Amino acid sequence: MNSQFNTASLILSLLALLAGGYCLWQISSLNKLRSVFFAGSRALDLESVIMRLEQELKSGRGQQEILEKELSDLRHQFGFAVQKVGLVRFNPFDDGGGNFSFTLALLDQHNNGLILTSMHGRQQNRIYTKKIDGGKSENQLTEEEVKAVEIAHDRFLDTLQDMTNEKSQEPRIKNQKRSKI
Repeated sequence: MNSQFNTASLILSLLALLAGGYCLWQISSLNKLRSVFFAGSRALDLESVIMRLEQELKSGRGQQEILEKELSDLRHQFGFAVQKVGLVRFNPFDDGGGNFSFTLALLDQHNNGLILTSMHGRQQNRIYTKKIDGGKSENQLTEEEVKAVEIAHDRFLDTLQDMTNEKSQEPRIKNQKRSKI
């Protein structure tokens, strides 16, 4: 019985010695990692690193709020920029000469803008403008001017449809009836 007790004690002692050696090896590895992580003359403690990152995150959030407000302001202002353009070329005279005359409609998101018409003749060139307010003109529009406004609307709606289709990943369908400039 005594020899069994000695054998068991010897086995437990060896296991304890192996466990102690393993623990020392782990401590040594941890010390090496700690010395690498906090090495150098500019070594900082982990708390100060976390506090600095928290400050940077708060600063980033503040900048994001500022950028979102500026983006909102730009979107509002963009509504007053020229967004819809329609061009119609035509020949106003029956005696030939080609399609050197044109009507150009320039409208914003609110259908405000102007129509520029250039009438080219053999002896002279005349340029007219008409103000468009809310999609209507105080002056009567010619057939070409009405067509230019319609083209501006159609192209704007096609652009919106294209943007919507790109977002939804659906194939884009182009309007084949558009005139080419």
